[in-house]
Amino acid sequence: RGPYGKQLDRCVNYLLENTQQNGFICDAPASSHGPMYGHGFATLFLAQAYGMSSHPQLREKLSLAVKLICSTQNPEGGWRYQPQPTEADISVTVCQMMALRSARNAGLHVPNQTVDRCIDYVRKSQNSDGGFRYMLSGGPSDFPRSAAGVVALFSAGVYEGDAIERGLEWMDANYDPGRNPGGGRGSKFPMYYQYAVERVALAGGLR
Repeated sequence: RGPYGKQLDRCVNYLLENTQQNGFICDAPASSHGPMYGHGFATLFLAQAYGMSSHPQLREKLSLAVKLICSTQNPEGGWRYQPQPTEADISVTVCQMMALRSARNAGLHVPNQTVDRCIDYVRKSQNSDGGFRYMLSGGPSDFPRSAAGVVALFSAGVYEGDAIERGLEWMDANYDPGRNPGGGRGSKFPMYYQYAVERVALAGGLR
């Protein structure tokens, strides 16, 4: 309903039409090298829509999408580009955790074990300086993935503690609104601000 109800209905229908039988939300011709990003955000969108709509297919398709996320969590506790439980990185992992949190808020079942394993993965992704690295194999802290790490913990229900405090402190010390971490129109630019805004909203502002 409202001035954009028709457009939102088209968005919902588009995602439902592109939800495969196993729950994977993917428009193959438009897919990038990392379709689990799209799946996570599409699941998040459907969960938000389900919480505000009586669309007959929403719960069925959303449930399948959530099950796919849970079944493709890798042994380390995270997710990566493909719907396969192999590798994992912090940026894809936060997409799935945001989706699972939204789905749980909408009344769908999300196993506690899935959430606990994700929390463990994110904690292990934190460097000694308080920032977060891309993968467990190592690497420097960077703002987009550090923001993602903090948002992932918030999404998993971790609102305080050493990991949160050190992550927020690192972000406060390294926030540079004039910097484009993706370089020009690089892919990290939207992530930089998206998760920065999430972090500010959830943690109550830069301190």
